[in-house]
Amino acid sequence: MKLTIIDKYIAKELLTTFLSVIFVLLIIVLSTEVVHLLSWISQGLIPIAAFLSYLLNSLFEFSIVLIPLSLLMAILLVFGRLYRDSEMAAIMSAGIGPLQWYRPLMLIAVPTTLILLILMLYARPLITLQRAQLAAEVQSQAEVDTLLIGQFNRAGKGGGVLFLESEKGKSHQINNVFFQQHRNAVSHVDLAASTSSYYNDDGRRYMMMRGGTHYVGNAGDADFKIIKYKDYGIHIDKKRVEAHLSEESKTVAELWSSARLVDQAELQWRFTLPLATIIVAVMALPLSRTDPRSGRYAKLAVALIMYLVYANLLGVGTTWIVQERVPVWVGTWWVHVIAIIITFYMLKRSGYLIGLSFKKGDQSGS
Repeated sequence: MKLTIIDKYIAKELLTTFLSVIFVLLIIVLSTEVVHLLSWISQGLIPIAAFLSYLLNSLFEFSIVLIPLSLLMAILLVFGRLYRDSEMAAIMSAGIGPLQWYRPLMLIAVPTTLILLILMLYARPLITLQRAQLAAEVQSQAEVDTLLIGQFNRAGKGGGVLFLESEKGKSHQINNVFFQQHRNAVSHVDLAASTSSYYNDDGRRYMMMRGGTHYVGNAGDADFKIIKYKDYGIHIDKKRVEAHLSEESKTVAELWSSARLVDQAELQWRFTLPLATIIVAVMALPLSRTDPRSGRYAKLAVALIMYLVYANLLGVGTTWIVQERVPVWVGTWWVHVIAIIITFYMLKRSGYLIGLSFKKGDQSGS
């Protein structure tokens, strides 16, 4: 198939706009994700060393989800601009009809759909598995490994407060430690010159506080105690948390051979999103049709609402499979059938099928 100058021009505009839109959307959602991750770090839920791993995992996950929406917005923006700037009128005056506009559109939409299909079938399970393993690794870490230097840290058990002033080089030794906790309504406060991790011969781990003072008792109590010590070890429990693997982390072969409804629903979802992407691409062209007076973004809100309804119905269809409200063979396909009917109606109403009917009439007449 030989591409014309118009095909190359529209395809280039679509590709550039698509990449720009998905980049902007990723920046927005990743900014929110960064805020969440920093909040978890400040609360001691995850160590700061896991920040980049979580962020990269979220980057790949969000990229997969945002591909259909980005493609829809790119088509609306590009063809909306062509209509607004009267470039479509010039193109049509050259004998290029609406159906021929799908050639450059499909030049971008089909490869995008195939890439999304590969990501859904193979990359998404790996991303989900990595996320589960990362969460299990973080939960398996001792609480002391998530502490932040230079600020107050609240302990998960007992409501204790720990302050670590500074770290001495790469020796993992912390200078000037404050540790306060309550045991049976009695305050216990430790002030130590330094602390570091220590493993005994049995492999048990301790947080060794050196050169410190231990205060026992509440302010004003007569039995207030002050105990000075050289070394004071606090045992650190060793946790082992197994990764929670859901159906999203299973391979296609595992889902295909499984009889569980949740696995069947997940298998359909991996094909549903790519199929919805190509349907949305076809639907977007008649939605982008505007006149120069209505503005570039005249139908953008309508298209986004239709996309959200479409996506929510797909989610409902997936849930109905698990709840046994619809058979597996029906699944989410009824949503696609409705979308195809609506797309065909919009194409016919916008006059995009007139060229096809005219050509068929010419062929039969000749």
